[in-house]
Amino acid sequence: MIKPKDRQISNQINNSIQTMIASLAHEIKNPLNSIKGASEYLNKKYTNLEEIKEFTDIIIKEIEHLDKYLNEFLSFSRGVKIKLQKINLESYLSGIIMTIKHSIPAELKISLDDDLSDIYIDPEQMRQVIINLLSNANDAVKNINNPEIILKVWNDDKKLYISVTDNGTGIKKQDLNNIFIPFYTTKENGLGLGLSICKSIVEKHYGKIKVKSILNKGSEFTIIFPLNKVK
Repeated sequence: MIKPKDRQISNQINNSIQTMIASLAHEIKNPLNSIKGASEYLNKKYTNLEEIKEFTDIIIKEIEHLDKYLNEFLSFSRGVKIKLQKINLESYLSGIIMTIKHSIPAELKISLDDDLSDIYIDPEQMRQVIINLLSNANDAVKNINNPEIILKVWNDDKKLYISVTDNGTGIKKQDLNNIFIPFYTTKENGLGLGLSICKSIVEKHYGKIKVKSILNKGSEFTIIFPLNKVK
């Protein structure tokens, strides 16, 4: 049994770590924004100089890559706080798809129930979850023939389901129990925070997230919400 004093010390350490991460991320983001702004300016000013454009494009791309990591650090350090709003699920998902579809070369299939009702969610937080799952699916199908990603949304009398399925590389059995642990990753260029943050956001909505995967066959991530909590 954990003693109250030990729990207090643990909480103080965690708070200190979170504060440090947030401070470090902000300190890095400020110069990155300046570098990105300067690169974008050069891109616009010297449009005819292909060599300059080639290198500024690389700079901008890498900054966006770093910025994604920093945003994950910030989300992790702040913890998950949700602000519920009433959302029309069909139009909400259409907006997300419009945002991300240009960056997904795989065939993206959408399946939505006809009788989806409005729900109460935090739109920004859930947007982060859905985009993260779609991005992960896109990574999984990058090097296969006939890549396919399916976003499916349906409900029964008690629950709402949102699933993202791909026919990609799949996940090893020994990794399945660890993928939601902070900083656990099997990617060469990854922090291992994305799915951990997704899980926290879903749980704050009184939901849960499940995964099924077969190596070299594909994966399915399913978010499940109790309707009495999200309606």
